[in-house]
Amino acid sequence: MLYLFYGTDKIKARGMAGKTVEAAKKKHTGAELFKLTTENFSANKLDELIASQGLFYSGSIILADNLCEEKEIAEILLKKIKETAESPNFFVFWEESLNKKELEKFKKYAQKTEEFKKPEKKLNKKEELALKGEKIDFFEFANALGEKNKKQLWTLYQEALSEAVPSEEVQAIFFWQVKAMLLALKSKDASEAGLKPFVYSKSKNYAKNYSENKLKEMSAKLFVMYHEAHRGNLDFAVALEKFILGL
Repeated sequence: MLYLFYGTDKIKARGMAGKTVEAAKKKHTGAELFKLTTENFSANKLDELIASQGLFYSGSIILADNLCEEKEIAEILLKKIKETAESPNFFVFWEESLNKKELEKFKKYAQKTEEFKKPEKKLNKKEELALKGEKIDFFEFANALGEKNKKQLWTLYQEALSEAVPSEEVQAIFFWQVKAMLLALKSKDASEAGLKPFVYSKSKNYAKNYSENKLKEMSAKLFVMYHEAHRGNLDFAVALEKFILGL
C-alpha cells in the first residue's frame, strides 16, 4: 500500500504524512515503524522493507522522507514503485518536489496522492518590474501622459528618479506616446497610422486631451530636450520635470 503527500508547502505535506503514519499505527497495533531517509536508503533496504513482515502484525509502516531529492534514489524507487504499492506493508511518502515522470509513476500506483502548495506571494509593483528586469512601467508612464494626469505622472517620475532610471528612458516613453497620439489624430485607422489597433484606439482617445498644436509643441520640446541635454546645455532630469509640470 502506498500513499504520497507532496508539494512546495513541505510543512503541510510532511505533516500530513506524519498524521497518516500515526493513524496507521493506531489502526494496526504492534506494526513496526521504519523511517527511510536519503542517508539510510539503499536498494537492498527497500527490497527488504517491501517483503518484510512485522513481528506482531503482518505488515510494517514505512515513512519515506523526501527520497526523490536524490536522483539516484529516485531512479531506484521508480523501478520498484509497483512492487512497493503491492507490498503488504504500508508505505507513506512525502516529497517536496517531483518531476513529471516521477509524479505520473506515483499516481499510477499510489492509493492516495495529495499535493500541498504554498500560496503564491503577491508581488508589489516594484517586485513585478524587477522580475522582468525593469525599473519602471512603460505603459503606466505612457497612460498617465495620455490621460494628462500631471499628478500621477510627476509621482511616477519621482519614483523613476529614486530608482536611478536614465533620463533617456523616460524621454523615450514621452516621445513615443506623443508621436502615437499625433499619428492617431491624423489617421483614419490603425493601418494608416502604422499602429497596432489597441495602441491606435487608446492614442486616439488620449489625443482628445490635447490640441494638435499642443502635441506638436510637446514633440518638438522633447526632441530638442534630448539633443540639448546630450550637448551639455541643460540638465536632462530637470528638463523632464519642467515638461511634466508644463502639461
